[in-house]
Amino acid sequence: MSDRVEAVLFDLDGTLAATMQPWDRCWADYAADHGHTWTDADRHRTHGHGDWARYLARVCGIDAVDRVVTDCVEAMVGQVEAGRIELLPGVDVLLATATSRVATGVVSASPRRFVAAALDHFGLRRSLRVVVAREDQVHTKPHPQPWLHAAALLAVEPNACVAVEDSVAGVRSAHAAGMRVLAIPSWAPTLSPSVAALAEHLAPDADHAQRWLNSIFTEPARTIAR
Repeated sequence: MSDRVEAVLFDLDGTLAATMQPWDRCWADYAADHGHTWTDADRHRTHGHGDWARYLARVCGIDAVDRVVTDCVEAMVGQVEAGRIELLPGVDVLLATATSRVATGVVSASPRRFVAAALDHFGLRRSLRVVVAREDQVHTKPHPQPWLHAAALLAVEPNACVAVEDSVAGVRSAHAAGMRVLAIPSWAPTLSPSVAALAEHLAPDADHAQRWLNSIFTEPARTIAR
C-alpha cells in the first residue's frame, strides 16, 4: 500500500468531541426511565455503533425506534447548545494539520441532526469537504459503507484516506473499507490488542495523533507493509 494521502476523515463522537460520556448518560437515563439498568455490557454494545437506537429500543421494550432516536438526539442537541460538550484537547491542531494539506471530512454513526448541531456549534463545518451521518447509508459502523461513501464523494480511493477513530466499531469499519486507520481510543478497555492491530498508528491523544499525521505528510515517500 502506498503512503499517498489525499484525504483525512474523522469520526465525531469520542474522536473530535467529548461526547461519549454524555451519550452514555443519555442512554442510561433513557433506559432507567423505561425500567432497564444500563451496564458495562450495554456500553460495550453501543460504543461506536450506529444501531444504538435499535439496541436501546429493544432493551427498553419500545417498538418505535424513531422515537428513541428523536428523544435522545434532542437531549444531546440540548447539551451541545448549552455548552456542556467540548472539543477534545488538541483536536483543533489535529484538524488544522489535516485541513492545511488535504481534503477532510467527518464520518459519523450519529444522526444528522446531532452531527450538524455539533459541527455548527464548534465552527467546524466550513473546513470540511464532506459530512456523512447515520442516515446517509443503509449500513452503518462497523460496516465499511460510511467510509466508502465519503471516499466516493471526495473522488479519492479508500487506500488514499486516513480514517481517525476512537472505537472498536469505528476502527473495524475503516479498516474494512481499506483505509489507513489512526486510532485514538476514547475508552481504552474496548480496544483489544486484536483491534488495535488493525490501526496503522495508535495514539494516546490528539497531540500524539497530530505529530504522527504531520509526519506522514512530511516524511519521504515509503511503502507501507500490511
